Amino acid sequence: MLLEFLGVAALLFGLFFCAVGVLGVIRMPDSLTRLHASGKVATLGLFGLLLGAALLMPSTWLRLLALGLFVLLTSPVATHAIAASVYRRHEIVGELAESADPAEATDYTAVDVTAVLSRSRIQDIIDAQERALRHHAPDAKSKRDT
Repeated sequence: MLLEFLGVAALLFGLFFCAVGVLGVIRMPDSLTRLHASGKVATLGLFGLLLGAALLMPSTWLRLLALGLFVLLTSPVATHAIAASVYRRHEIVGELAESADPAEATDYTAVDVTAVLSRSRIQDIIDAQERALRHHAPDAKSKRDT
């Protein structure tokens, strides 16, 4: 009876943090604060649910422990990757806003960052090839002259 009560309490604890996290994701003003709210849901909410499930179904505690360890190891990596992507997008949009004509009213939040990145990388590759050709061109002439 005590284990069932503790299991239900842990489930309610996890459910509470999941609900608060969802509200946080909806109500927060920007991407990074939304990411913070979703990270808290992944840790507190999920671990409350896993603990409650382990207390109510003791035969599954090993699987639930493995699931909890997997989330504990992968959640910070995923959060960091998303935050780095958001940061890079803000940098690119800021560069585009600086280089644009102020008379043009452009919505920079709708910029296709992938296209901008691929164009800049292609241009970098073309520039590198041109530099290599200029660098090696005198060598080719001197070998032909001899």
